[in-house]
Amino acid sequence: MKNLKLKIVLSLTAILLFNSIVLSQGSCWPDQSDGYWKISEALYGSKKLSACDINAYYNCHGFMMSYFEDSPCSKPGWTNTVPAPYTCPNSHGILSSTVWQNSGRYVQVYSESDAKLVYYVFPDMSDHSAVKETIPGGQIRYISKYNYDGPLVEHKIDSSWYHLSGQYNPANITRQFWTYVGYISGSTNIVGTNPVNYSVLNNATVNYSWSITSGYQNIYISSSPYQNNVTLAPTHSGTAVLQLIMTSTCSSTPRTQQISLNITTNVCLEGSYDHGGVYYINLNTVNHVTTGGVFIRVSCPNSTTVTWQKTSGNIDGYFPNGYTASFNMTSGGSITLLLTAKNGSTTLATRSVTFYN
Repeated sequence: MKNLKLKIVLSLTAILLFNSIVLSQGSCWPDQSDGYWKISEALYGSKKLSACDINAYYNCHGFMMSYFEDSPCSKPGWTNTVPAPYTCPNSHGILSSTVWQNSGRYVQVYSESDAKLVYYVFPDMSDHSAVKETIPGGQIRYISKYNYDGPLVEHKIDSSWYHLSGQYNPANITRQFWTYVGYISGSTNIVGTNPVNYSVLNNATVNYSWSITSGYQNIYISSSPYQNNVTLAPTHSGTAVLQLIMTSTCSSTPRTQQISLNITTNVCLEGSYDHGGVYYINLNTVNHVTTGGVFIRVSCPNSTTVTWQKTSGNIDGYFPNGYTASFNMTSGGSITLLLTAKNGSTTLATRSVTFYN
């Protein structure tokens, strides 16, 4: 029995070690010659930018995402060959094209002139991604990682190893042009009530549509929502979600990004209330409510006390000092409360709020 347990442990250990090795490194095709990969500036307008290496664990889609999205990476190009293995701190590895296409950071466009990359679908339904570059002399080339086991190569649009004699006829290949718009840039933490800006990269053929999908009571769009940039105006402390939907003239498939915002306005005696099963309703100067319990909360930076004083109305209640208060609204009832925030003996702010049915 002991021997059997030892064999099972050893077998599991061997499986774990094998999986670790497979996942932690790549491999190279045995023939890495320029002739095999059809790399020749004279014949095909192509150039090797980095040789394959067992540690260069990424394919064409992974390289393309690393090229655009990892700014610490050096940018390989026609005038910038890079030593093998070409790596990035946050390498995207071996990917499917659906990863970048569904990320919301890439949008299909109509023409090569509007594009930053090209996407190919071959007759056998395999696919390929390549990064566009304008080289000296104004010529267009595309940078490809030739599968996970090949080199990094720059080539003409239909003259990569995938498109040459013995591979595929370019006429039978579907091509799509795409652009990279990037992540939504702008802070996720908003402090104060000053306007804040958010943006992605601009492309004249892309349609942009910004919206606040939740927390719209805390912040609103104060500029045109149909540009690559947008200005938001904070109104209340809380959270919100900013959403960007993009389409283009050649693709109606929406590409969506969202960014979550944490808002702290630092406004004294700003607040919210809960009522009728709805939570964190903005506390306005006048608030219309149905019958039932009302729970109020306020905040004030640097305050040490908040007092509540009933100044009018037919609703009674006991309102001790603190940042919360509650009462029960009756049919036809109303109440007005004067809130005073102090730091010691210094009054920081006062506010009058009314609730009525």
